[in-house]
Formats: sequence, C-alpha cells, structure tokens
Amino acid sequence: MEANLNGIRVRFDDIGRGPAVLLLHAFPLSAEMWQPQIEALRDRYRVIAPDLRGFGGSDAPPGPYLMDTLADDAAALLEHLGVPRAVVVGLSMGGYIAFAFWRRHRDKVAAIVLADTRAGADSDEGRATRETNARLAEEQGAGAIADKMIPNLVAAGATPEVRDTLRRLITANGPDGIAGALRGMAARVDSGPDLPGIDVPVLVIVGEEDGLTPPAEAERLAAALPGATLRRIAGAGHLSNLEQPEAFNAALLEFLDRLPL
Repeated sequence: MEANLNGIRVRFDDIGRGPAVLLLHAFPLSAEMWQPQIEALRDRYRVIAPDLRGFGGSDAPPGPYLMDTLADDAAALLEHLGVPRAVVVGLSMGGYIAFAFWRRHRDKVAAIVLADTRAGADSDEGRATRETNARLAEEQGAGAIADKMIPNLVAAGATPEVRDTLRRLITANGPDGIAGALRGMAARVDSGPDLPGIDVPVLVIVGEEDGLTPPAEAERLAAALPGATLRRIAGAGHLSNLEQPEAFNAALLEFLDRLPL
C-alpha cells in the first residue's frame, strides 16, 4: 500500500485486525525486516509497518532525515489509516524514532517496545562515523555500506540466510536515503531526560550478543523507565528480531497480550 504523507510517497504494510501495532524498522533496512513479526501478530493484531522515508519503496527526498521528521511521518500514517493509538515498536533507529514519537505524539502511544537501541545521543566520534558512512554511501553505494555494517549487525553465529537477507535489504536502498538517515541520526537529541516521564507500558528487548547497543545499555534503559520489562534474546546480535525470531516473537506477544488494549 502507498500514501502521500508530509509531501512524500510512503509505502507500508497494513495487515490483520485488532489493536494496532506500529513497527519502525532499523537502519539501513526496510519494513521487510519485520516479516517474521507480521506473520506472528497478524491473527490477533493490526500490524502497520512503513518503509521509512529514504528506504524500501518510499520516496528518498533530500536529507537529513531528522528523527522528529520520521516520527511525524509515522503519526501521519496512523492518521491516514484512522488509527487513534498504537503500540509503537522500534528497533535500533526505529527506537530513536519511537522516542521522538513519544515527545511529539504521545496521545497516539498505547505502549512502547524498544529493541536493540539506546536513549543517548551520538558522541562526537559517533557523529563523525555517521558522516564518514554517509559519504561512503554517496560515493560507493549501498553495497559498500552492507560490506561495512553486516559484520556488526548480527551475532558471530548468524546464519548465511540471515546475512543474505540483510545484504538484499540494504542494497535495495539508494545512497541518498542511507545518507539522509545517517545524518538525521547524528543530529538526534538525548532522550535520556524523557525516560522517567514515559508512563505507558514499555518492553525493552536486547540480543545477548549485541555489540552496538549491548545488554548493559538495555539494562540502563530499562532501569530508567518506570515499570519497564527487560527481555534478553540468546544467540542474537543487534538485529534480534531477524536472528532469533521465535524468541523475539514470544517476548513481544507476551507483552502485547497482557496490555489493556
């Protein structure tokens, strides 16, 4: 499905019936990364999964893509679909967007799931690395980004099938979208001060072998959120939903099924 939102064309999945669950994908992938979760949820929930601007089948206007902009796109999609509130699920970059969504559209948030992400802003070194990668994408294309990122996105024992899926999803994106998101992530604010005031149910998920946002980061995040639940996924790195989908889905469904939606 497609919709014109905030001046761009956004491609999205809208599958199933029931309480709405909004899935915000990781960098530099697309909504297709959520396919294992869509299949697990669709019988009981309405699953809405957009390709964020710059990725998948959505338009890639000039960047940077600020997290506030991506959150506003997601809110506009819910409005377009007539969905007043949703459980917002974000993995990695999707988590950064979830924090912005909470700040800007909290009336639309029924609960939050934060997977393999962090609340803090980038360090100076992190911002410099983002800019280096943005220029790499612009000069050498998405394949160069896939070569650089995939080893850090998954656990050492990730299957060839998972690695092949990641390469396919990454290389389907254009360099402008990749660079726009990198510069937007580099500009994001520290969401740490917001954490004590998030008064909806929150689930924090982390892969035990996540080297980018490790379990210690997830523990700090969960401790700062009132009443948050933390679930660790064995045998998974940064993309825990793809590496260990059964364990990820079990944690997600356990959380969703006990919400008063």
